[in-house]
Amino acid sequence: MGSSAHTPVSAPADAAGGARGVAKKLVSAGGGAVRQFFADGCPQQAAAIAYRVLFSTAPLAIVLVSIFGLVLQDDSVRRDVVRTIVDALPVTAAGRKDVEDAITAIATPASAAGLVSLLLFAWASTGMMTAIRRGLECAMGVTGSRPLARGKLVDVVLVVGAAVLTLVTVAIALLGSLLRPDSGLTDVLLHAAFFVVSVVVVLLLYRFVPARGLRIRDGVVGAVMTAVLLQLISLASGLIYAKTTKLAVVYGSLTTGLVFLYSVYLCASALLVGAEMAAAWSRPVTQSNDPVRTQLRRAVVGVFVRPKPPPAPDG
Repeated sequence: MGSSAHTPVSAPADAAGGARGVAKKLVSAGGGAVRQFFADGCPQQAAAIAYRVLFSTAPLAIVLVSIFGLVLQDDSVRRDVVRTIVDALPVTAAGRKDVEDAITAIATPASAAGLVSLLLFAWASTGMMTAIRRGLECAMGVTGSRPLARGKLVDVVLVVGAAVLTLVTVAIALLGSLLRPDSGLTDVLLHAAFFVVSVVVVLLLYRFVPARGLRIRDGVVGAVMTAVLLQLISLASGLIYAKTTKLAVVYGSLTTGLVFLYSVYLCASALLVGAEMAAAWSRPVTQSNDPVRTQLRRAVVGVFVRPKPPPAPDG
């Protein structure tokens, strides 16, 4: 009785083949994501997000300070939270203390009129969340949005999520201050912690904010890309600020607001690029035997030149 010979496949060969497959899919999905970013009008969506953030930041800060005033019982922690919120606002260093005192006073209403004003601030703060939700739906190709009431409920949940994210940010900063603040290892750990938090937050946005969210496993690649871009923007923000503050001769006191607006635009663009990447990754990719270098060249050329349509079949 003859025995059939089987050629064993080694584990390293399987791993190499799997790595090549992932690399090809990354190149294909990345090129498609960049093209769709412009085809879907995501730069305009990012500009809309930045515009709404500029006008919703102050109301959101007031609402967050009010929430923390009710929840937090430790005065030192409350001051750290308020300081973190004010640091994110487009104000100068000289006027930061005055803004902090003003927001704290407004966020602690002592009358029915103050409570109504706080509710109006809460409604205004949801404007930026609406812009983020619609931008993600545009990037992910979601055509049917939620009804108005359900959409606003999602926006309110995002405001609460912003409060939780602020607490997490303050906790990480306090943990870093308890460690050796001048140590290079501490800086690395802080950057790693913020990177992980960014990935988790972006994953949750991709999964639950659009009317038709992505699965977690499909959104991981886009979330990691967004987190990397946000880290790069954060590292370059000091250089950007140093260069743009020279425009104070032209724009005067508006320079800080313009720098803030441009920074938010870059962050919103990173979020939408990651959403396009996650959406492209979730779609099945046509198998190709071309090497990764050829696919990468095709993806780069496709950003500048419209690819030719496949020839029509004969007959």
